[in-house]
Amino acid sequence: MKLNRLVPVFAFVFMVLGAVPVAQAAEEQDIREFLEVTGFDVAIASIQQGAMAGPALTGEDPDMFGRQWVKLAEEVFNPDEMISEAVEMIGAVMPDELLNHGADFYSSTLGQRLVEVENESHMADDTEKYAEGERLTGELLDQNSIRLELFREMGKAIGSTETAIKSIVEIQVRYLMAAVAAGVSDFDISEEDLRLMLLEQAGEMRQNIEVNSLVANAYAYRDLSDEELIDYLAALQDPKMGQVYEILNAVQYQIMAERYETLASRLADLRPEQEL
Repeated sequence: MKLNRLVPVFAFVFMVLGAVPVAQAAEEQDIREFLEVTGFDVAIASIQQGAMAGPALTGEDPDMFGRQWVKLAEEVFNPDEMISEAVEMIGAVMPDELLNHGADFYSSTLGQRLVEVENESHMADDTEKYAEGERLTGELLDQNSIRLELFREMGKAIGSTETAIKSIVEIQVRYLMAAVAAGVSDFDISEEDLRLMLLEQAGEMRQNIEVNSLVANAYAYRDLSDEELIDYLAALQDPKMGQVYEILNAVQYQIMAERYETLASRLADLRPEQEL
């Protein structure tokens, strides 16, 4: 593993867990089984779907490169390669105790049901998923449903909103700076000023993330009962599960940042397609 990939993940995880002895590191096969039983492998693979918005980050039309863009995004966001990176990162920082804790819950009857619906949600068409999620959220609001509060508490338990804000800023900074370096963007601002500018939008980002999270959860868990969601929340609020998710979030966003940075650096190889 390259040092520049290890540093951000180690720094984040060590802050949370303290130094983890190397002897506790999990074996590769154990980690791959953990990814499968938790559904994190599908979450990593689904990053490729979001890559279609890449050019928009530099003000480009996402469709302007046509099939070239699709081919490049598929290559850069190769699911097997991203999963292998996740295995390597998790093996470096997650002790067996946490790996086993996460696997034990998600291998349970409730855990496997959750993985089933979450995997389906990850791979569903974004447009259809959001439309149905909005409809379901509206119904839950009209009913003053307990599910909305459960969704909010689930997000708090795994620190998803604040982690997402910091990570989105970092991904955008690395993408835009790489695009400028590659000569495909004339964005004239220093990295420090760009980061500050994006952080000033944190309030708006937080609101959008929270709304999108409610909509996504309304869709993903639409067939689960309130009782199942309450049991899920209890599992997420366990301190060990919180540590598991802090590591998984750090790994997922690090992979995204690297891949978007690579993608931006290769945009110079593409040429806008002309309509016939």
